[in-house]
Amino acid sequence: MGVVAGSLVVFNSQDNAKAGEAFPPAAHTGGPTAGPSARPSAPATPSAAPTASARAAGKVARYEAEINRLVNKARTEHGCAPLHRDPRLDRAARLHSQDMAAHGFYAHTAPNGKGPKERMEAQGYDDASAENIDAWPTTPKNAFDAWMHSPGHRANILACHSKATGIGVALGGKLRAYWTQDFGYK
Repeated sequence: MGVVAGSLVVFNSQDNAKAGEAFPPAAHTGGPTAGPSARPSAPATPSAAPTASARAAGKVARYEAEINRLVNKARTEHGCAPLHRDPRLDRAARLHSQDMAAHGFYAHTAPNGKGPKERMEAQGYDDASAENIDAWPTTPKNAFDAWMHSPGHRANILACHSKATGIGVALGGKLRAYWTQDFGYK
């Protein structure tokens, strides 16, 4: 079973999604309706040494932070403001990467029919702009480079209208590593 963490991904991928897929700004109808996270929790292990799951969670957090750093560096080099991390987008991205790893699929639309916008809204974020996903790269640099060499993913990263991001990484599963970056307008 793999470990997953939050990451930002744009709605472009080498899967069934169309490159450059993005959402128009949402009409605001109310406040966030964040529900409980569906993220599985690992049982506590009494030990002085870090557990394997704690080490993996630390690695995932470092990977997510590095994707964020690389994305914001590219954005500032292209005249866009850096994205701020939004915990709701992190949760949506993290859960999607975990879902792909656990259920052996690679797509923007999950087997339950939910797409990126619905997943972000389920976490209380109602202004989704885009999503990027990737699978297989085992380092943040390789995942970032793959996105930057894909016209649609690159457009999502460099879209100055996006202001927020969430990043989710899951290690394990059929394709070894799953990367999701969600983007938002606010």
